[in-house]
Amino acid sequence: MRSGPYTLFILKSVETLGEAYGYETIKHIEKKSGGMVKMKGATVYPVLRYLNKNQILHSFWAASEIGAPRKYYTLTEDGKKVLDMLLRDYRLLSKISEKILEGDKNE
Repeated sequence: MRSGPYTLFILKSVETLGEAYGYETIKHIEKKSGGMVKMKGATVYPVLRYLNKNQILHSFWAASEIGAPRKYYTLTEDGKKVLDMLLRDYRLLSKISEKILEGDKNE
């Protein structure tokens, strides 16, 4: 159930950050959620690899000021389209969910 929202969160974070490495993406999502979403590398890195393999994200290595080089990710043109589609789907699902969960006041 979580992989769909996590993919959306990851793509939106990469878009917002412009380019991001895995740990930076995790921290961004946790911060934006006010700590309500806790993500682990074991969840994020396979999604990043999958998105990169399917050309939704582009990756490149860059030197780090502290420690080993980092693998950065950016959205591809296809990635922007996928993100837009996921955002539309999420917004529609949210509207439908609200209607169903509120119920009909006149019933």
